[in-house]
Amino acid sequence: MKILFAPLQGYTTGIYRKAHAEIFGGVDAYYAPFLRIENGKPREKDLRDLEVSNPQHSNPEKPACAITVPQIIANSVDEFKVLTEVLLQKGFTQIDFNMGCPFPMQVNRHRGSGLLGDTQTVQAIMGEIARQSATETARFSVKMRLGQSSPDEAFALLPILNDTPLTQITLHPRLGKQQYKGAIDIKSFEKFYSECHHPLVYNGDISSVSQICEMECRYPKLAGIMIGRGLLAQPSLAAEYKAGKANITGKEFTDKLLQMHEIIFEYACKTYQGDSQILSHVQSFWEYIEPSLPKKVFKKIQKAGKLSEYQEAIIEMRALS
Repeated sequence: MKILFAPLQGYTTGIYRKAHAEIFGGVDAYYAPFLRIENGKPREKDLRDLEVSNPQHSNPEKPACAITVPQIIANSVDEFKVLTEVLLQKGFTQIDFNMGCPFPMQVNRHRGSGLLGDTQTVQAIMGEIARQSATETARFSVKMRLGQSSPDEAFALLPILNDTPLTQITLHPRLGKQQYKGAIDIKSFEKFYSECHHPLVYNGDISSVSQICEMECRYPKLAGIMIGRGLLAQPSLAAEYKAGKANITGKEFTDKLLQMHEIIFEYACKTYQGDSQILSHVQSFWEYIEPSLPKKVFKKIQKAGKLSEYQEAIIEMRALS
């Protein structure tokens, strides 16, 4: 079954995706944090980030860099057209449309899960997907929630989605208003699973190989599992599932973490200026991994205000491994 890396703003950056593919692997496709309209045009920062993990930027000695799928978020057909046009011009042929982001800033702008209750706008965007799929080389998928306020929203959209030429639908079975809290609605997921005509990918609260295997056995028609926070916390998770072996622990895990970190650290030092900018891009790498780290070392990493202090903490971690 496919393992897809979910996008998380500020964490799954281009260099993170590239480093993860080279060191840990096991992921079939990395979904980039969404590209959006800002001041009337696509954000240049997001477009630059997409280039970092493109296959042509991979290390030729380590050609295992997985596919990067750009994701877009839009509240209208007009925004959708602008975003897809720029991605097509850059050579991307697979695009994911986000109807799942639960963050209020996007929801209040009628984007992400805030779009799920607007059947008319979704239908118009799906119509544009159908048009582009027939005339362009692009293929489209959708990532969504059960709704913003009620699962009825997803089921009202399902006939429209079923009639749209999509490569897959990724469903996170929570409501947008829940964000990442509260119980997953497994009954609604099962209903969607049975009625969806497209390949369906499950997303939400997966953090172990046993959970992946359970989903695979329970829902044999699943096309894949998309994992975000679980892979950030345990970067070896996808590779472990693919290899069918027990968790990578101890020195082997720490050594791989440090190799991955080295790639990200070197990139940050070349790309950004000053201790503050560099640290802001490397300290976040450790946030989800905290439970696997010695508490003393993690505190030093997070409290470091200078590169020298940060590097001392990394040296200490290397010594402990």
